[in-house]
Amino acid sequence: MEAAQKDPVMDPLLAAEPKSPNPPDPRSTNHLNTLNEDHQISGEKAPGSLTGQLDSVHPLLDGHSNPPSEEPEADGIAQHSAETDPQPPESNVPLGRYSSRRRPHRNSTRENHLKIARANISFSRLKPVLKPLACLLGGCALAIGHHIFNSWADGKSIDSGTRIPQVWVLRIGTGFAFAFKAILAASLSFVICQLLWFSARRKYLTVQDIDTLYLVERRDIISTVLSNAVMNGPLLVGATLLSFMLPIAAVFTPASLGVKAITYGEEAPCVIAAGNFHQVDDNGVPLFYQANICTPIGDLTATVSRMSEITFSSGSPMPLPEFCGNNCTYKVIVDSMSFKCDVNQPLPPGQMGTFQPGNQPLGPVTLSFWNATATGDQIEPTLPIYVGWATGSWRGGWDTSLGTAGGAYCVPVHAQYEFSVQTINGAQYVTYNVTTFGQLEPVVPPPNAQYPDGSCRIGNIPGADLQTAAIALAARRLLLGSLAVTSSVVDTEWTHNSTVRLASFLNVTTPRGLPDELYIWKDVVKGIEDTAANVTATLLNLDAGRQNSTCSYGHSTVVYDYNPTNLLVPYGVAIFIVAVSLMFGVFVFLRFNPDDLTTSFADTIGITRNSEMEIFARKHDGQDELEPSLHSVKFRLGELPGGYMGYGTKQDF
Repeated sequence: MEAAQKDPVMDPLLAAEPKSPNPPDPRSTNHLNTLNEDHQISGEKAPGSLTGQLDSVHPLLDGHSNPPSEEPEADGIAQHSAETDPQPPESNVPLGRYSSRRRPHRNSTRENHLKIARANISFSRLKPVLKPLACLLGGCALAIGHHIFNSWADGKSIDSGTRIPQVWVLRIGTGFAFAFKAILAASLSFVICQLLWFSARRKYLTVQDIDTLYLVERRDIISTVLSNAVMNGPLLVGATLLSFMLPIAAVFTPASLGVKAITYGEEAPCVIAAGNFHQVDDNGVPLFYQANICTPIGDLTATVSRMSEITFSSGSPMPLPEFCGNNCTYKVIVDSMSFKCDVNQPLPPGQMGTFQPGNQPLGPVTLSFWNATATGDQIEPTLPIYVGWATGSWRGGWDTSLGTAGGAYCVPVHAQYEFSVQTINGAQYVTYNVTTFGQLEPVVPPPNAQYPDGSCRIGNIPGADLQTAAIALAARRLLLGSLAVTSSVVDTEWTHNSTVRLASFLNVTTPRGLPDELYIWKDVVKGIEDTAANVTATLLNLDAGRQNSTCSYGHSTVVYDYNPTNLLVPYGVAIFIVAVSLMFGVFVFLRFNPDDLTTSFADTIGITRNSEMEIFARKHDGQDELEPSLHSVKFRLGELPGGYMGYGTKQDF
């Protein structure tokens, strides 16, 4: 053993303390607590006291001569025998906690040596690591369990899809999140504890600085953020801040399981409209038209005319029967007619009037905003029609920047519709697909020899053709006529003799400050085709026939909706950070904490029961504030002479 050298700094301090030939062993039951001795410190400076010696103390105890914070280089390894045991109580050894590590496995911490010779990785040495490692694995298990639970609930109805009430599903998810946070915090506590001792070993600190590090280790937010702890223990402060951020995972992960409304359908047999417009009722009376003696088809019935006009003005079919009830869809196929319009056909002369922009004559001029005419035998309902339209007003003329303008030649053709009637929460939606065929056959025979003047035009016309022709007549009648204005120097005459003014594809507005109307046309050709389809669908209300079919019933329910990203990302980030921190903590534990120090009461007593701390404690004497002379005294944790760990000044090392 190397002979102890006399320290010129601490010798006067130790000389002021009464000594006995045989110092008592602090572990003995007969040992008196030196902090309760009868020596009390008064306001006067006692001879030989720490306060009285401040003027002559070594500069290392002076607050203005701090040692460098950098880690000094090792100047040698104090080798000792592997069989060396702590000195018995009878020997003259300062009070302290004996090292649990064999001295050959650790460099001496005297002269600021902080590194150990090698790490002891035996099983008994690694036992303290098992608890934080188990906590980390427990956090992984909780994350996987939360994922499995949410995956199990995903897609299940909140009403009857699970046996667990919705409120408990949410509580279980929240419980997973907070248990995850708590168990990872326990794993991170090991790291924080190791970094506390690492910070206490790496540099000399005042008592106030050491107090602050202890408060940081206990997760005091004020001491962590609003103190100089980051200067003395940056790694400790960083690990503590990470523990404060762990609850973030518990905030985001419960929201990974939400709810959403879904709609699913099922098919079942049902009875719907037959969609057969070719038949007549039991008395042989046609459904859609009125016949007379001299022509196979006369006028439309009042019901068909009225229903057609309502449909035309609304731009959609009248409500159809709900054969399968609410939230149901059925399809019906109907043979009817449609219009096939060619927009490249030239209009007849004068179709859009005599108005010429920029060159208006003084005589009467006609400006037509709409004109639909049928050429040929006017009593024939299947005649093609010419349609012309223009956007504008009487005073402003034509203005295609606001709407459309053009012309078309529209031919009635055979068509087959597939109507889909869907009722959702009381609202009905009708969509269709159409397939067109050839032009409709005439249903009014030409004059014959019996009636050469054409007063009676009777022939054998199939009832199906007459029914289809009646639908064409109903749709065509809505379009025929004109919307025009004739102006002269004498008068202005408006001609509104067409039902097209009710069309859903026409907007009629009155510009502010002007007496005339502005006609703005949308997609006219599409509007004409939709008119034939909507009239056909509306006439299903008059269909007395029935047929068996298959209806689709829609059901709405609220189910759990799991977003794995919102759960796995927060959990994964937290586990990664804690795992990296734990690896660093294990490294610090093996390399810089060979005595397995904790913040337990026993370890606290062990590292503070030495001569230097005894003197400091008696001088402090339990006061709330340190005396100014004690503020500059600095300590560091390390191996003191005698082979035990404790806080000491630079002279002790």
